[in-house]
Amino acid sequence: MPSPEETTANARAFLDEHPQAEKPLEALVERDARGEPWTFDQIDLDSGRFGELVSRDLATSVDGGYRLEHPDAIRAAIEMESDTLDDAHLSTSEQATTRPDPGPAHDTNSDAISNVTTHTSVDPWTTLGLIGTLLTVAVARLVAAPAVFRNGFIVSPSNDTYFFRYWQERLAARADGLFDLGLFADMGGAASTRPLAHATNWWITVLLGGVDAAPAVAAWLPIVASVCLGYLVYRTARLLTDDVRVALAAVLFYGLAPVNVVYTSVGFLDHQAHQYLWLGLLVAALTTLGVNVARRDNSDPQATARDHARDARMWFIALALAVAVAASAHVYGGSPLTFVPVAAIVGLRVALDVRHGRSPAYANAPLIAGLALGAVGAVAAHVVLGWHESIAAVTPTLVAGGALVVAGLGELWRRVSLPPLGLIAGEVVVAISGLVTYARLRPSDIDRIWTRADDLFFREGISETVSLFSPDFAVVFGPLLQLGLGFYFAIAVLVVATWGVARHDEPGWLVLVCFAWYYTLLATIQVRFAGQLAIMIAPFAGIGLVYLLSVIDIARPVVALSQDDESNTTSRPSRHQGDDNVEDGQSITSLAVPEKTRLRGYLAATVALVLLFNLLLVPSLVGQTTYDRAQFDATQAISAHAEQADREYPRNFVLSQWGDNRMYNYFVNGEARSYGYARSNYDQFLTAAHPDDWYNRFQDRVGYIVVTERETTPPAGSTYTSLYNGLGIGINNTAATSHYQLLTSTEGVQTFAVVPGATIEVSEPSSVGAANGTVTASTTVTVPDSSPEAASNGTTFEYIRRAVVTNGTATIRVAHPGEYQVGSQSVTIPTDAVLSGNHTVVRAN
Repeated sequence: MPSPEETTANARAFLDEHPQAEKPLEALVERDARGEPWTFDQIDLDSGRFGELVSRDLATSVDGGYRLEHPDAIRAAIEMESDTLDDAHLSTSEQATTRPDPGPAHDTNSDAISNVTTHTSVDPWTTLGLIGTLLTVAVARLVAAPAVFRNGFIVSPSNDTYFFRYWQERLAARADGLFDLGLFADMGGAASTRPLAHATNWWITVLLGGVDAAPAVAAWLPIVASVCLGYLVYRTARLLTDDVRVALAAVLFYGLAPVNVVYTSVGFLDHQAHQYLWLGLLVAALTTLGVNVARRDNSDPQATARDHARDARMWFIALALAVAVAASAHVYGGSPLTFVPVAAIVGLRVALDVRHGRSPAYANAPLIAGLALGAVGAVAAHVVLGWHESIAAVTPTLVAGGALVVAGLGELWRRVSLPPLGLIAGEVVVAISGLVTYARLRPSDIDRIWTRADDLFFREGISETVSLFSPDFAVVFGPLLQLGLGFYFAIAVLVVATWGVARHDEPGWLVLVCFAWYYTLLATIQVRFAGQLAIMIAPFAGIGLVYLLSVIDIARPVVALSQDDESNTTSRPSRHQGDDNVEDGQSITSLAVPEKTRLRGYLAATVALVLLFNLLLVPSLVGQTTYDRAQFDATQAISAHAEQADREYPRNFVLSQWGDNRMYNYFVNGEARSYGYARSNYDQFLTAAHPDDWYNRFQDRVGYIVVTERETTPPAGSTYTSLYNGLGIGINNTAATSHYQLLTSTEGVQTFAVVPGATIEVSEPSSVGAANGTVTASTTVTVPDSSPEAASNGTTFEYIRRAVVTNGTATIRVAHPGEYQVGSQSVTIPTDAVLSGNHTVVRAN
């Protein structure tokens, strides 16, 4: 039981957040003084406020209902609150008559962050809800765990993850401790397109113990980054809506979006985990700066803009924005794309400021400073550290410079009282002029931009390059498979939000609206951008879900984006719009459940249905990126053979389908930097008519080959038919090969060692029973059915090679060791003979 002093403090905190609850609480105190228990149905508080009374230990359950804890202490808190309000009204009246310009010290203009952070007590249910949603984010990304954690190895999904693991281990091995600053400037090929992602990977690896910790970092870093991003989604959604239910729902929709889960699942060490996190910080910072302006007292727009510019906390947000800008510029190859919506946001924010009479210079000072400082950081990393291409550093610089010019243009526009719509046209002219000037000054950069655009948007043969609205999925079902039900909840709310932003002063919502439509456009071109889209639409999806629940009367209404047309401002409650205009229930800062058991069941069932549907979509999409047991066992069989044969790179290079090539080579030889050779040669090899002819072309460049089942089967007599269907030993009416030794055979995966092959020379073919001028050598070959550990339980095949007698001699080349029957004689071919190409002569007895 809390002490009376604690009860007074809790009651004051409750009334600070919900001043409209003072009269109902005072009535409860009077009722409690009469010794009468009461129930929820008998009071004038909604379920949310009632839940807070209980959670703050202001009320406790007794027989027959509820009673207040320490009623006298609560009465004292009410009286103190009334005195405070009277003093505040008096102070406000005095200031209105003596100081029209409130200036920077006017505390009633509290910033937007306070809408989220100034609650004086922590609601345990909200805290548990946040922890639960973040755990859901993590658990969803562990769906692939059985395929990733194998026999003490971390088998990362996808192909490109091994490129990042390659550089992670190479750089960590070179690092001379955590503070090896020189290595940041000497990362070699890792500095070319994704330097920050690689630098972060190796630094964290060194922090956690060095190269030995690399597999664990590769496994868990994506999940940690996803949870951090989930928290940013929560803060952004709560900041915009003042509704903890929407914020928690947004985290769940983000966390269970199938495409986002795929790109950040356990072991998926790629640029996406880093990129998404920095993008989340970028959006959160821009949103906070926008909301801070809109939620100030707009009775004097000029004072509002000045107070925003003088608010020290906004400059901390500007610093966070600068970090996000600099990081986003160097985190992945397509980083310039990140800043396109930022430029649009700046232009539209300036137009909003002019429309509502604010000074664009003051209202955007922290924003422009953050962009400028971030651009300086991006340029410094490029010039000093040699990171990325010049376009990565130039793009944020152009945006920052353009923002400064646009703010100046807006300031001039406001002073001469020109229409805001004309300002937007002027901003477009400024943007086009800047791009034309840049193209003339740096034509090489423009050429590089076109090259990068071609790589990004027009590459074929990759599943990521299809549209989110692909006709293969009847257009409308593509978003369902990639984003889940959240897309359909979000799209309607996004349209409403867009209309609201166009009509009202909502620079905070402007950020999310611009980013959401932008990534919808990019995802329409290529589904690879659906991961970013999932982040942007999550708050809209949260609003849509809560709205649905309120429509069927199992949740309190959601008021995000509702507008007061007379004041042209949001009707969302804030400390500076006046308590008299705020209706109870608009600011929902705690969780509550319906009193009736039936409604609780409906609520749980509805939420579970929506979210479980998303979760059901996750395994199938994640499964498309993981490697099955047969593929992993192939790497182990190859590694064992390479060690036995004492083969080193490049003689142990694995040729495979290019989409898997990095994985095979990572586990066999560690060289997972490129799949270029596989992409150029693998298909040609499989469609060739005579596989043995390729042996000389490989020239110690290829040591092993993995052949997997293909959707389109090459013609009969091709290398694919000989190796996949015939296993290289001539079964299924195929020709046996002399340079491809079968290591493992599993449904869907056939693994071969490329060997010189031993030669058997028959000097007197007639003595061994040559028939029709042909000599035959045969043996049995036992091949494991799956893993190398199961070799004793393998399948036995007959391996037959034939040679034509020429000038009284027949020479037979064989790829497998064993005891061969050559006519009436037998000859033993050892393993070393096959690996070194030794010559064995069979003579007449």
